Amino acid sequence: MLELPLLFWLFEFFQDMILVVKVFVLLTIISFILNHLGKGPISLVLIVGFSYFMLFSPFSWFFEATYVIMMLLMFGISGILIDFFFVSGGAGGGEQSPMSSGADLAKRVAIAQRGRSIAQNLMRRGR
Repeated sequence: MLELPLLFWLFEFFQDMILVVKVFVLLTIISFILNHLGKGPISLVLIVGFSYFMLFSPFSWFFEATYVIMMLLMFGISGILIDFFFVSGGAGGGEQSPMSSGADLAKRVAIAQRGRSIAQNLMRRGR
């Protein structure tokens, strides 16, 4: 008997999470419309239309899934992919990594320090 209330609670939890995702998607769409179209009558009609669609349409799952994927990418999945494919250099290919090596960085720092010392010497002579 204990399993049935737990099952109902689990379904209610998922329904609540779907409502939360719908609200976040709706807020994202409203923000996009206001930023790109302003607060004119066209933007208000679009906001009302998208609000009705997101809250009452059975096809709003497409926007919800797109929003969740977009948020996952923004919260770090893309950073992990960039680290994996570009910073680590990957296997094979013989191409150099886009990141500087330690020797290259040390050479550039030495050139910059030499340039600073030359500039300081020129400043001292000018006094």
